[in-house]
Amino acid sequence: MLTLPPVAIAVVSSLAPAIVPLLTTLAPDATATVSKAINNALDQVSNAAASGISNATKATQGITDSIKNAAGMAATPAPLGTPAPIPTMAAPESSVTDDVSPAPVSKIVPSVGNGVAGSLLPVAQKQVTKEAENGGILPDTVKPFIIPVIGLVVGTAMMQVQSINMYGKLVLYFGAQSFMNIFMSWVLGTHVTIPAGTVLSNGHILEHDLRGCPAGFALTALQQVVSFVLFLIYFVAVWFTPYKYMPKHLKTQFEMISVVIFGCVFACNIALNNFSLGYISIGVNLIIRSCLPLSTYLSQQALAMVNLYTWKPFKVLEVTLMVVGVICACLFTWADFEGKLTLGGRFIGVLACLGSLLCGSLNLALAGVLGDNKLNVLDTCAYMAVPATLFLLPIIFCVSKPVPGEWKHVGAPSMTDWEILKATYEYSTVTILWLFLSGFFSFIYNICQFTIVHTLSPSATAFGGNFNKAALTFMTLLLPFLQTKPNPPLPYIAWEWTALLCNITAFSFYSYLQIQAKKDAEARAHKALSEEGSDEEEGSTESD
Repeated sequence: MLTLPPVAIAVVSSLAPAIVPLLTTLAPDATATVSKAINNALDQVSNAAASGISNATKATQGITDSIKNAAGMAATPAPLGTPAPIPTMAAPESSVTDDVSPAPVSKIVPSVGNGVAGSLLPVAQKQVTKEAENGGILPDTVKPFIIPVIGLVVGTAMMQVQSINMYGKLVLYFGAQSFMNIFMSWVLGTHVTIPAGTVLSNGHILEHDLRGCPAGFALTALQQVVSFVLFLIYFVAVWFTPYKYMPKHLKTQFEMISVVIFGCVFACNIALNNFSLGYISIGVNLIIRSCLPLSTYLSQQALAMVNLYTWKPFKVLEVTLMVVGVICACLFTWADFEGKLTLGGRFIGVLACLGSLLCGSLNLALAGVLGDNKLNVLDTCAYMAVPATLFLLPIIFCVSKPVPGEWKHVGAPSMTDWEILKATYEYSTVTILWLFLSGFFSFIYNICQFTIVHTLSPSATAFGGNFNKAALTFMTLLLPFLQTKPNPPLPYIAWEWTALLCNITAFSFYSYLQIQAKKDAEARAHKALSEEGSDEEEGSTESD
C-alpha cells in the first residue's frame, strides 16, 4: 500500500476543504471529477493513518505548523495524554454537495501520549517562543559560556609560551572558575526544565517556564559520588602502570576524625552555595561570598576565646576595610531586591549563601585547629566523598524547603530535594543528565584549580581570586544572558554599581595589605636567619 509522507498528509488535509468550493465556482462542470479525486485522496490519507505513520511526531508537527496562522492560538489545551482537537478550516457556504464533503481532519491526527508535554497548541507556542528567544547566530543557552570558554582556550595557549606562562595560568583560572559558576547557576536557576504551556500531571498548565532544578544538596551529593567514581576509574586504570597512584596514608585516629569533620563542613559549604544559586543571581552570590575575610577573622577570634586558635591582632585599617566591604555587599543585595527584603523566596537564597560563607570560614579556621593534612584533589575524593554524601542524605530525603518560581505548581510550595529530583526526572530527563555532567565538570575543575593555585605565588592566587569574582559580577550586570532577572531600575541599579566598586576597592586593598604583611614577615625571618648565621660564623672564628 502506498503511504504518503507526513508533510503531504498534513498539506492535503488542511487544503482539502478549500479546494472544492473554489473549483465549483470557477469550473462547475469539473465538480464531480474533482470531488471524486479529492475523495480518493482523503481515503488514501485515512488508510495511511489507520495503518500507522512511521513518524507520528513529525506528522503532528507538520499539522500544527500548517494551521497555526489560520486557526490562531486560542484553543483550550487538552488534558495530559489526550489528543488536542485540531481546528479545521471552515468551507465557504456554497453549493458543496453532500457526497463531496471533506473528511474530518481529526481522522489523521495521531494519538499523543504522556511522552508529549501537554497538548499540541502549547507545543506550537513553545516552538515559536524558542525561535524568538534563540534568534541570531548563537542560542541563548550558549551565550553565557562564550567568555569562559574563550578564557580556557586563550589561557591554555598562553601557558605554552614560557614568557607569559604565569599570565596564562591566571586567564585559565578565570575561565575555569567563571565557567563552573555560570554552569551551576544555569543548571540550578536559569535552565528551562519544563517549558511554558506544558500540562502537568495534576492538570495545571504552566504559564511561565519552569527554570532550574533547585536541589542544591542532592546535586552536591551527586557531584561527590561522580567524583568518587571517576577517582576509582583512574585508580584502577593506572594500578598496573608506572603511574600507579596511592592516596596519602592516614596514620592516626586524629587524622581520620579530622578528614571526616573537614568532609562534612566542606559538604555544607558547597551544598549551601549550590542551593543559593537556585534562588539568587550569580552577582548576589559572589558579592556575599566576597565577605569571606571578615567572617574568617571572626571565626578565628571566636575559637581563640576558647583557646583553640591563636589570637589575631586587631589592626584598625584592615578591620575597617573588611567592614566597609561587607556593608557594600549588603547595599548591593538590598538594591538587587529593589529595597524589598521580604522573608521567603529569594531571601532564602541569601540566607543559604550566608550559611555557605560561614562554613567556608569555619573550614579555614578548623584547618588551623586540626592541622592541614595536605590532601590533594584525588586524596580529597578518596577520603571525603563518602562521609560528605552520607552527611547530606538526611537533608536530601527529610528536609523540606520552599521552592522558587513555578515549582510550587509541580509538587507543593515546599519540597525536599528528593521530591524535586523525582519531578525533574518525570518531565525532563535531559536536566538529570546535566546534573550528572556537573559532577564531571566539578571533578575537572577541582583538579584544574588545585594545579593552578599550587603553581602560583600566594599574591598571584589572591589577585586571581579577587579578579575572577569582580569580573564575573561585572559581567552579570552588563550581559543580560547571565541574569536571572532584568537589572533593577534607577536608583537601585546606580546603588548596585556604587556598592560593587566600593566592595572591590575595599577588599582589594585589604588583600594588598595581607600580601605586604606576609612579605615583611618573610623578610624579617630571612634577616633573622642571616644574622644568626653571621653570629655563628663570628663565634667559630673567635674560637679558632
